[in-house]
Amino acid sequence: MRSIVTIDRQSADESVAIWVTSRGGSHAVHANAVVIESDDPMLVEKVRSLTRCAVVLVTAGTTLDGFPVDGMPLSEEHLHGFIAEIEEHRSRISSVVADYKRKSRSRTLTEPEFPAISPVDGADSHLTASERAFALANEVMRLWSAWLETDEERRKRTVQPRTGLTPWVMPIDMNNAKIPDFPDRFLAAMTVQSVV
Repeated sequence: MRSIVTIDRQSADESVAIWVTSRGGSHAVHANAVVIESDDPMLVEKVRSLTRCAVVLVTAGTTLDGFPVDGMPLSEEHLHGFIAEIEEHRSRISSVVADYKRKSRSRTLTEPEFPAISPVDGADSHLTASERAFALANEVMRLWSAWLETDEERRKRTVQPRTGLTPWVMPIDMNNAKIPDFPDRFLAAMTVQSVV
């Protein structure tokens, strides 16, 4: 799973807006956007096609009645938790680096500088379905990119650049050379939609 599909549908007679946000290497990117009219005879199949193997995120007030969505979708509340988890990770990385720098008396090891993460800005209800979905999808893209950039700071400090030795600055439990798509608690809240 490398996609989060943001859906907005405020009522059964309103159009459905869908934004697909995916991981594109070290950043999140918007991969697709669709507005489907409520009277489209292929509505359910189109939703199924766009959500396949992805995680669903809904805007405030969205109803998924009649849609093929497994489990509980993510909501704006989950994004608040995502921010908290990113901040905790940043704090731990900074603490580990500062501790290593102090113990080793390194003058060349740089401490990571993380930009502040602003809170999730919920979309106004007077916006159109596509505007609400786009606003929340932009929040997903911003936070996902912040997570990937944060964990890159951890990853850069797993292998000593001159010697290639590992572990280096990071303790064993933080020494993974790969950057996971998401932090553990946010990942645990996700339900990946089925292939069929």
